[in-house]
Amino acid sequence: MPLVELPRMIITGASGFVGRHLVKAARENFKIYAFARRTQQEAGVDRHANVKWILVDIADRGRLGEIFADIRNEGGTDYVIHLAAYFDFGNEPNPAYDRTNVRGTKNILSECLDLQVKRFIFASSIVVTEFPQHGEVLDEGSAADADFPYAITKARGEQMVKDHARHFPCTVVRFAAIFSDWCEYGPLYKFLDTWYNQGYMSRVLGGKGQSAVPYIHINSLIDLLLIVIEKAGDLPEIDTYIASPDRATNHEQLFKLSTRLYYGEARKPFHMPKLMARVGVFGRDILGRIIGRRPFERPWMMKYIDKRMDVDASYTRNALNWDIKPRYNLTRRLLYMVEHLKTYPVEWHTRNAQAMVKTPDRPDLKIADALAHRQDDIVTRVHGFILLPAHADRFPHYQELESDKLKWYLGMVYSQLVTSVRTGDRLSMANYARFIASIRIREGFSFEEVRSVFETYAEIISGELLWDEDLKGLESRIHDDINLTIQMAIDEIEDAFENADVPTAYERFEETTGIR
Repeated sequence: MPLVELPRMIITGASGFVGRHLVKAARENFKIYAFARRTQQEAGVDRHANVKWILVDIADRGRLGEIFADIRNEGGTDYVIHLAAYFDFGNEPNPAYDRTNVRGTKNILSECLDLQVKRFIFASSIVVTEFPQHGEVLDEGSAADADFPYAITKARGEQMVKDHARHFPCTVVRFAAIFSDWCEYGPLYKFLDTWYNQGYMSRVLGGKGQSAVPYIHINSLIDLLLIVIEKAGDLPEIDTYIASPDRATNHEQLFKLSTRLYYGEARKPFHMPKLMARVGVFGRDILGRIIGRRPFERPWMMKYIDKRMDVDASYTRNALNWDIKPRYNLTRRLLYMVEHLKTYPVEWHTRNAQAMVKTPDRPDLKIADALAHRQDDIVTRVHGFILLPAHADRFPHYQELESDKLKWYLGMVYSQLVTSVRTGDRLSMANYARFIASIRIREGFSFEEVRSVFETYAEIISGELLWDEDLKGLESRIHDDINLTIQMAIDEIEDAFENADVPTAYERFEETTGIR
């Protein structure tokens, strides 16, 4: 009896908080193409037969096009869940907002046009909407009218998705503030961390302590996303849902419950008047700018003191037959957060500190793409260089190889280098070099001859990339990603030859890399 082929799913932002949980939840029932800017190891996602992890910057249309072409050749995909986005609690203009949230989304949508996807799901946020007036609530039809950078670019993303709904079915999901049993939501972590220390701010709440937003547990959010996939064929061509409870939780509620769970009794907060809070935060921010260590609290946050973001998500609940299980309410899960903090304090703080750090720029992806585009040319140049009659003494055994076999071998070395640069895993290149050395030793090659091939690659590749206008400013990274990786490979080759008692007289490559 033939095996049933699993449905296919693209998940962008797979190395992010939501992405990695979604990959883990869906990988048994879907073939997943996981688009990420961090490696699987960095993201803490175990390897799985149904997951193809793809390092890519979605703003790079060229590289993205190549990946989608491969996906089309493999049979396409059924669903796309677009989670990738840039967000910074600093809330200041940053080119990354437009680059990722707008250009990246446009690229993903464009590449999906001929994939015949059954449903495109776009991750948005309830903060695309301004806080409602007192006594009012947000719902699925609320306008995307917030005016800060993240909200503006997310609203543009929502509109692009709606425009593409004439080509394939689309769903917009606006997320509430997402947390886990370890917390992992920046503002909530900062609240708890402040309230649990003995500093002068440990009992201070801004205004009346009524600032409130809704929170959703990561498990509840994953449930909703998988239900959207399950019901994809029955949903409208375009619709908007809210992944959120109706009730927002205010700071005073959080403070009293969290201090009771941590200390055994609820502590009494000190309510700082709004004006004093604004002055204090503004002053601390100025000082932080001067010393180069700005606090988490920023002046823009003062706008929201004592404002509530209550939600009516009844349309979503009815449309999807979904609801948040009571055990996943924030007030219930605070107990888990506190117990994790008490039992595993180092891991608790580490997880939350990592959640606060934005995915770094990945110049290594740019360098790897440049390498991939030049592969045929550079391999041909190295191949020709080795076979020059003038180099017969330098590469005697390589020149005895069949030309096609030599070129195949050189291509394998090059491909391994590209993979090493793309993943940031130099050990993979080092291990491969050691494997090659073991073969060459048995074939009678000298260390100097094998070393010279790797050195030739370093010289030619570095020369090529340093003249690339698209890589200007990355000279140091090119050196580190190419020369140091090859140096590490040569060191492994040297070690293999020494352990085999083969003479290794040579002029050290370290003289050109500066690494000893």
